[in-house]
Amino acid sequence: MSADQPTLPSISETNHLPLDEFTKVVSLLFEPTALLTKRMYDSRPFESYDHLLDRADVLIKELSPLEQLEVVNAHPRIGEKAKNLSALSRMEQGTKSANEDAVLAKWAELNKKYEDTYGFRFVVFVNGRSKDSLFPIVEERIAHGDKNKELVTGLTEMVDIARDRARKLLAASGAACQTPKI
Repeated sequence: MSADQPTLPSISETNHLPLDEFTKVVSLLFEPTALLTKRMYDSRPFESYDHLLDRADVLIKELSPLEQLEVVNAHPRIGEKAKNLSALSRMEQGTKSANEDAVLAKWAELNKKYEDTYGFRFVVFVNGRSKDSLFPIVEERIAHGDKNKELVTGLTEMVDIARDRARKLLAASGAACQTPKI
């Protein structure tokens, strides 16, 4: 694990953190959103990070549509300038391609079109794929035009991203995401 690689405390430690420190942990998994973090904080204790993420998934579904927009809009745009991304988002969005300027210009165009269509940010679980390989996905999602379906998809993708982040961060520290077997 590199020195600048973020780490997660044990779930037991996380359960006992004050709100400001708990916020830092949750912000590693989800992009910072005070609304979701406070609801998760009030739902402690968690048996595992899987339990924490399952609870976050339920809490997100219980939010009002306006609150869900706040949560989905906390996620960065694909192709966002590196200075505007969290350390994990920078790693997930990958390295620069040979035609990076053209790819970023197309992402700026597609992000605008998506946001003009739906009123919120496009979210997809990149999962190691190149930025340009995602063009067909965003174009298809713009074309279907179903705002409610798209909001659910974006929020689901956010939880999938958080699960992947937890798995990677815990693996790097030698811990497990799941409830320990006794």
